[in-house]
Amino acid sequence: MLLELIIALKYPLIIVQAILAIVLILMVLLQSGKGDDIGSAFGAGGGGSSSVLGAGGASKFLVRGTVIFVTLFMLNSIVLAKIFKEQSHSAAGTSVSEPLVPAPEAASPTPATAPADSTTPAGQSAPSNAAPAEKK
Repeated sequence: MLLELIIALKYPLIIVQAILAIVLILMVLLQSGKGDDIGSAFGAGGGGSSSVLGAGGASKFLVRGTVIFVTLFMLNSIVLAKIFKEQSHSAAGTSVSEPLVPAPEAASPTPATAPADSTTPAGQSAPSNAAPAEKK
């Protein structure tokens, strides 16, 4: 029952996955290198971001947010993988193909060898269709 509900939520979970990926990319890009602060990236002075976001500045906020979004992204990825695995197993077991019908019997069976040509008299070989080789 729970699995059926999760499978029904496949498309909304795919949309959530895309949104999480975009937010995660933006959060990683907003993080500055070692020693830099996000406040300096936006033109604020050295102490501008510390007064707004606390003593640690924006770096702790972005790191915590990134960890949260990475965790959500991974959990959503696992759920989506299980959904697609269940659907592939159920689809493989329920596919019904048309039963094979044996070929209809021919009215007269064809012999393995061609019958002798009745127009050729006995003792003579049938004329060959191959053109004789020309001599140079």
